[in-house]
Amino acid sequence: MNRPSRITTYRGRTGLRSGVVLSVLLLAVGVAVACGGGEEVTRAFGRNLDIAVSDPVLVDKFAFSDLEGKHRVLFPSASNRRLALVETTVANRTATVIKMLIDPSATQLGYRRGDRFDAVDPFLASQIVDVADTEENKYAPLLWGEVELARYFEATGWLVFDVPKGMTLGSLWWSEVDDMIADYVSRFHGQDQ
Repeated sequence: MNRPSRITTYRGRTGLRSGVVLSVLLLAVGVAVACGGGEEVTRAFGRNLDIAVSDPVLVDKFAFSDLEGKHRVLFPSASNRRLALVETTVANRTATVIKMLIDPSATQLGYRRGDRFDAVDPFLASQIVDVADTEENKYAPLLWGEVELARYFEATGWLVFDVPKGMTLGSLWWSEVDDMIADYVSRFHGQDQ
């Protein structure tokens, strides 16, 4: 069951002036990243959408609360796997309104010369627990379910992947509305230390 992504944050303004402001802000963020300021992000550009993705964060469990306030914990599917969390921003820069369904088939994480892994549905794969984990919602909000973006708006949230330990994570494939590949293999290898 796909749930609406109501916990996804939306930012932006409409109008030509806002488009100029958005362009200047994206340029400023790009300069800050190039100069060493801020978090490392990788960008990819499609016909209608742009995405910006963080380097994957590797964890042994992922705790979050759902829209009903229930505490949930997601673990890797096997002891030789880890969860890779990727903060993703999707921006609509051209279309009037874009409707997306972010589900396991919308995005993959992996390596161009190797395996790719679909995103995990955090609501179906997680367990409900009685007590909140100490790191609950550390990686929030989630970018999942139905998302509607007006022009010059963006949605930001975390995607979850279940990947083998020690695998090189070099690319994120996005295939909802536009097909894009964000490559960060040159600086992130995903090797467990």
